[in-house]
Amino acid sequence: MANKAAWLPLALGFCSRTENMAYEKLLILESAWSDEIADSRATREIYTSLETLLSLQDDPIRIIQRPLLSSRYIDDIGQFVSLDANQRGPNVIILSAHGSYDLDIDNKGKRKHSRQLTAWDGDINISEDIRKINGNLSRSIFILDACEIGTEIKSFRAAIGALGVIGFSDSVDWIDSSVFVLTLLLRLQRSGVFHMERAGQERPKSILEEMKNGQYKSLMDSLNVEYSFA
Repeated sequence: MANKAAWLPLALGFCSRTENMAYEKLLILESAWSDEIADSRATREIYTSLETLLSLQDDPIRIIQRPLLSSRYIDDIGQFVSLDANQRGPNVIILSAHGSYDLDIDNKGKRKHSRQLTAWDGDINISEDIRKINGNLSRSIFILDACEIGTEIKSFRAAIGALGVIGFSDSVDWIDSSVFVLTLLLRLQRSGVFHMERAGQERPKSILEEMKNGQYKSLMDSLNVEYSFA
C-alpha cells in the first residue's frame, strides 16, 4: 500500500496552493447545533458566504470545512497549520459547537480550566487537547464559536501558544454569535489580514477594538466577547 502520508491530505481536502491556486487560510470545524432531526442549521453556511468575496482576489482564500470530531480534530488542525499557505501570515480556525466552561481549584489552590465542546462523536476538552500541538499555533487565530468557553481566554491562549483567541464568556444566541463572527471575518478580509506576510497581532487586535468601541459595542457586550493576542 502506498504511503498514507502522501494521500491522506488530499483525501481530507487539504491541498497545496499550487494545486488549488488559493490560500487555505480559514478552517471551520463544526458540530451539530440542534438535537432536532429537522433542524439543519449550520454556521458554516453563514461563514462560507464570505468565500465568494475571497475568491475574487488575485490570491483567493480557500475555506476548509470539516466536521468537529473528537477522534481527529487535533489532526485536522495540525494538518491545516502545516499547509504551505500557513507558513506565513496568520490563519483562522473556527470551532463551532455547543460549549460549556468549568473551573476546578484543587486543595493546593491550583486552577484547572475545562472548556468542553460537544463534537459529533462525543465531548472534548479543548483546554487539554489543544496543548498537544502547542508550538505549532503561533500563526493561528482561534474563534471559539460556542457558549461560555471564552471565559478567561488569556490563560487559554497562553497555554496553547496561539497568535490570538476570541470567544464568548456567557451563553449566547446562535444568530447573534454568527452575526458577530461573520462581521469579524469580513473585516479581517477587507483589512488584508489573510494576505499578511508576517503573523502580527496588531491588525486583527485593532479590528476587534474598533468594533468594540464602535457600532458593534452593544452586540459584543451582549455576547461577552473576550479576546487575547500574543
